[in-house]
Amino acid sequence: MVKIIFSTHAKLQLVERKISEREVIETINKPTKVIQQLNRRFQALKIKVRGGKKYLLVVIYDESPIVKEIVTAFYTSKIKKYL
Repeated sequence: MVKIIFSTHAKLQLVERKISEREVIETINKPTKVIQQLNRRFQALKIKVRGGKKYLLVVIYDESPIVKEIVTAFYTSKIKKYL
């Protein structure tokens, strides 16, 4: 099993954006869609309901054979832009 770790930047962004580590891990493990950005960088996308509205949780991470390092995460209402 691949280990999931959070960069210092990601941890700060999660607190600022009120996103839990559990939400990020759930998105990584069961995404709606995954998009490869660069060689080792990926976007995991998951549709979520927050405050009665649909949002997309976007999680950016770097992947190696043994670890996925979360770079940042954010919610967006622009679901069609990403999916």
